[in-house]
Amino acid sequence: MTDTDHSSPAPTPESAKPASALATAQAGTERKRLGGAAMAVILLVLLALVLGGALFYQNRQYRALRADLQEQHRQSIQIVQETRAQAGQALSLVQAQAARLQELSDDLDATTGQVQELDQALRMMTDSGSDLLLLNDIDHLVTIAQQQLALGGNVANAIISLEAAQAQLARANRPGLAALQQSINGDLDRLRAVATIDLPALTARIDRLSDLVGSAPLLIPDAAAQPAGDVASASVAGAPVVASNPGQPPAEPAAEGWRAVAAEAWQWTRDVAGMVSQDLRALFDVRRVDDAAALLMSPDQALRFREVLKQRAVTAQLALMMHQSRIWQAELDQLSKAIDQRYDMRAESSREALRIARDLRDTAIELKLPTVDNSLAAIAAARDAAAAEDGQDGNMPDDPAPDDSAPDASGPDGSGQGDTAPAAPSPVVAPAGAGTV
Repeated sequence: MTDTDHSSPAPTPESAKPASALATAQAGTERKRLGGAAMAVILLVLLALVLGGALFYQNRQYRALRADLQEQHRQSIQIVQETRAQAGQALSLVQAQAARLQELSDDLDATTGQVQELDQALRMMTDSGSDLLLLNDIDHLVTIAQQQLALGGNVANAIISLEAAQAQLARANRPGLAALQQSINGDLDRLRAVATIDLPALTARIDRLSDLVGSAPLLIPDAAAQPAGDVASASVAGAPVVASNPGQPPAEPAAEGWRAVAAEAWQWTRDVAGMVSQDLRALFDVRRVDDAAALLMSPDQALRFREVLKQRAVTAQLALMMHQSRIWQAELDQLSKAIDQRYDMRAESSREALRIARDLRDTAIELKLPTVDNSLAAIAAARDAAAAEDGQDGNMPDDPAPDDSAPDASGPDGSGQGDTAPAAPSPVVAPAGAGTV
């Protein structure tokens, strides 16, 4: 029996090369696999770190936002509490004011009720009672009109008082007071026909007169009324005047040499001749004046003279306000004479001042105003008639009237009212001429 060798044959160099290459490839593949796994682990670690950092940052932001929201919530709660407190105070104040308004409304209602009751009672007394209350009111209004006319000469206020009395009589509608109403209408028509004085216009003219006496030229030259031409000539004396006229051709150029000297000498000679002639004309001034003392006043006396005239104008204005015609005419007469004697009538302002002074002097400031005596007399007659009627009603007995054979029986008070009561007229009798205008 033969022994069989089952062992593998020994590798040859050619067969050994594929085995080593395979091992090398497997080793490279293993390394690549390990390298990829390491890279994946590294990426996972980096991703985990990034995610952790992001989560940490988000957590910080969340905590900060939460703290901010909590602070805002706390402030909102505080503001709401303060607002509630203020709203409570405002509500209490409104409630207090509402209560006060209610109290005032109740008081007003009560007062209105009392006024209505008093008005109704007064109407009942006026309509169905005695006429004395109505006559007292009318007498009061007419007396006010009389005082306005007598003390201040105020026609407008007197007309207002009489119109109020007229309206009250018209509302009362008393046939027995028709004569009184006619008397008041007549006095009212006479007052409306009175010509009034225009105080603002007269005051404006007096102010104009005062300005004129302070600026108009006197017969003597003074500083207050120095002409503008003299001032201008005095200010530019000795200075050459150059007049520019657009219509004239331009001036020739200045000469030179001996011609310039000659022109300057000629101009100087003309200026000196003009000044000498002006001074010579000022030496002689022919005027015709009535008062020789008007030319002898000094500048200080002229200034005081103007102040005195202004004071007279103020006095005339006061006389106008107080309706003092004598003082008015006296002051304006003195002003007219002073302006006529001491002012230069060649000036327009002097003539205007004289004209205003004379016009004001001839203006009457004290007009004869009508009176309301007819209305007062009618009121007195109506009051007497009403008192007689009341006395007759009070003295009338309950039983039938006594016999006509005893007409001389006196009243209960012994004053003799009983014999006059039957003869009292029933209508109101106005005085003669009370209803005429």
